Formats: sequence, C-alpha cells, structure tokens
Amino acid sequence: VDAIGAHLLQAKRVAFFGEDRALDVPPTHIMVADKTYHLGISDLSRIQLIKLGWADELLI
Repeated sequence: VDAIGAHLLQAKRVAFFGEDRALDVPPTHIMVADKTYHLGISDLSRIQLIKLGWADELLI
C-alpha cells in the first residue's frame, strides 16, 4: 500500500505543480522495509493493482 500511495502522491504533485518535484522527505522507508526486513513489496512492477470505481481524474 505504501509504494502505491507514494506513487499516487508523486503523480498528484506533478498534476498540481506541472513538473516532477522531489518530496522534501523521500519515502525511503518503503524500500528499507522491503529489502532489509522483507516486509511488503517496493517494486511497482511486481504489484498487481486492481482499479475499481470511477475513472475520472485517475492518477494510475
């Protein structure tokens, strides 16, 4: 959930600012949890996202 949330947050920032701006505090905890503690998946290509609901203003 965190990896998808971070991706959504970045997509929303691009939509708002009109450019790709880095976060003030990068979400490194997502990769650390995956690689160090084997908690969750940080690689978006390995996550199957199932979209439900309206497609208006879809960020992914």
